[in-house]
Amino acid sequence: MSREYPAAGEHRATSRTDRDHGSHRDESHGLHLSGRRAVVVIVSSSAARGAAQDLCGPVLHEWLAGLGLSVDPVQVIADGPDVEATLRELTEHTPRAERPRFIVTSGGTGLNSDDVTPEATARILERESPGIMHALWTKGLAKTPTAVMSRGVAGHTGMTFVVNLPGSKGGVKDGMAVLEPLLDHISAQLEDVHGHGENRSTGPSESSGGAPTAVRDPAASSGVVHARVTSEPLDAARAQGAVTAADCGAVVGFSGVIRDHDGGRTGVTGLEYSAHPDADTVMRQVADEIAAEFPSVRIWAEHRIGALVVGDSALEAAVASAHRKEAFSACDALVDRIKVHVPIWKRQTYTDGTHSWVGLDG
Repeated sequence: MSREYPAAGEHRATSRTDRDHGSHRDESHGLHLSGRRAVVVIVSSSAARGAAQDLCGPVLHEWLAGLGLSVDPVQVIADGPDVEATLRELTEHTPRAERPRFIVTSGGTGLNSDDVTPEATARILERESPGIMHALWTKGLAKTPTAVMSRGVAGHTGMTFVVNLPGSKGGVKDGMAVLEPLLDHISAQLEDVHGHGENRSTGPSESSGGAPTAVRDPAASSGVVHARVTSEPLDAARAQGAVTAADCGAVVGFSGVIRDHDGGRTGVTGLEYSAHPDADTVMRQVADEIAAEFPSVRIWAEHRIGALVVGDSALEAAVASAHRKEAFSACDALVDRIKVHVPIWKRQTYTDGTHSWVGLDG
């Protein structure tokens, strides 16, 4: 059984100096938090059945909302199997585009027989972030030696980051102090925004493929969020989620999907995209041009190379803007210009064993 409630009172955006848990906040941060979804899960059997008052949920809710995140009503669940069921419901059982960026749990991290929050969390994570837990233990040890008894874990699954905090109000406040300067960086990395950090406003940085990726000015609400050529599978939800922002009322996405016919000829079984060494640079230049022509949009674009089959996405583009007409126009122009100018060509194969090249004469 779970209980759900909104945190009491009105929530306002506050600076770090407004709150009682510590250090100064650099106002240039928060770029990748605004409008992203967050969920607080309180793990307490006594609170779930109404025998005890939850003191941590409202604190966490107000803190996350103050950072600009869109926070769901706090969920209060019992220790035990409900923990894993809740985490799976929020992640793998929720459409990708609707999954929260952050899940913060509190409780169930001790040594009691039903304290299974860390085990349940670990089962749903793709990768753990042990350094964050070490920081939480270090922070807690400064106040109490029992802080190391918390067995929490942290890590991510897809574009959702999950962290376990203790069930005490003091442990939660220590967790907030450790996590606050990290959340924007975590969110940026989950969106594959490279160059996030001290030099993120200075220009291109190295992408995971070793090629420069466009990085927009963190003080601006528009520009190129991401643009590159990649050999990795593409994800439309990831692209659209990356450009979503609180000041954008329209998000337009384009998926260039491999079909079973081309140029009047049927029987296409697959194709292989190849790229000129300068393709990644041109891809970025094209995105920058569109951003200059449509100065209030946010742009994300990737073109995939390598072997693809019918149904795979070869091009994902996403554009966000305050208004739909500008988003549609910018996305249309972006896709057209990528197809014309980025030096990528494809070798198509057919059911009869023949093949053809497309784009070599460009």
